[in-house]
Amino acid sequence: MSPTRPKNIGSCALKETIGKGGMAEVILGEQEQLDRKVAVKALLPELKNDKNANARFHREAEALALLQHENIVAVHDLVEKYNRLYMIMEYVDGVDLFTISREGPVPIDIGLIIGVKLASALEHAHFRKVLHRDIKPANVMLSRTGQVKLTDFGIAKDQTKDDLTRKGLVVGTLAYLSPEQVSGQRADWRSDIYSLGVLLFETLSGTRLFTGKEQGLLVASIVKGEHEKLRQRAPRIPRSVEKIVHRCLEADPAKRYQRAADVRRSLERLLNAVLEGTPSARIVAFLKERGQIDEQAMTVIAGHEVAATRIVAGASEVLDQSKLGEPPIKKSFARKLLKFVLIMLITFCVVAGGLAATYALAPDWSRQIAEKVVGLMKAEPAE
Repeated sequence: MSPTRPKNIGSCALKETIGKGGMAEVILGEQEQLDRKVAVKALLPELKNDKNANARFHREAEALALLQHENIVAVHDLVEKYNRLYMIMEYVDGVDLFTISREGPVPIDIGLIIGVKLASALEHAHFRKVLHRDIKPANVMLSRTGQVKLTDFGIAKDQTKDDLTRKGLVVGTLAYLSPEQVSGQRADWRSDIYSLGVLLFETLSGTRLFTGKEQGLLVASIVKGEHEKLRQRAPRIPRSVEKIVHRCLEADPAKRYQRAADVRRSLERLLNAVLEGTPSARIVAFLKERGQIDEQAMTVIAGHEVAATRIVAGASEVLDQSKLGEPPIKKSFARKLLKFVLIMLITFCVVAGGLAATYALAPDWSRQIAEKVVGLMKAEPAE
């Protein structure tokens, strides 16, 4: 075995390579004592002496160690062997969303489940001051046990630490980046929300948001917010769903959802209105329909739950007629002030009208008293 690829890393026996990217490869590992598979992410041999690549690899491991969430892939250990870094991670037995999207759009409820789970993952990451910065279908896994997992924090930014990216340098996959990212501006949690909107657009429509454009035109379209509406690509999508997606896609960060928690709540309201059963069981049923799960895999899953889960009849109509996706609107100070002024104006009109009627109908002595009161109010003060 080559010294750059040992047989074992810690308690893990290394098997075949199951994926490879620009900085690292992913190797299937097996921990025999725990009877479980793991994913071992290894920095490519040619980058083992690259200080920046090593720093980024460390940062990814540190970011994942901070995050403990059911929708974020977990890291178990970071090991150095033969001057090469290995990250021992949770193995997700499933298929990535990029592969799923190439087969066509997903059902509305599946899109809502994916959106809810990813927004929940981002909610947790942002709370721990970690920005993902590379939300895209290839970095989302649907497991054969019904989980949705956000992966690849390779260019994540821990806001409590210095940025390893040079100022003005664009990192990430261009078609999924926010306007501020492609402009070389500083990204914040709203940038991840924009990328989530791009992902949901693609997942629900089965087509990429920006298609057939060279890089210069693509950047211009992203910055200006020039793109088709979701329902132009997929007329079957309810307007309530489209509204949430396009709010994520606002070019101006101030007009987007300001927190991932708000996205999650909006999507959850819609999902709860149409899904009968558990989200995990629905994901399993969907993967089975797409030929990604065989009967052997079903032996570790509650089959009765999978069989019972379903989307309600007329789900599109339910969502079209619903405002469930809209978060409660907080009354602004201006609205409260206007309401107060209107109440006071109505009260004044009622009282004034009542006094006028009383004055007109009152006996002479009442009018005399009123005239004296008016006279006193007009009298000049004594010197």
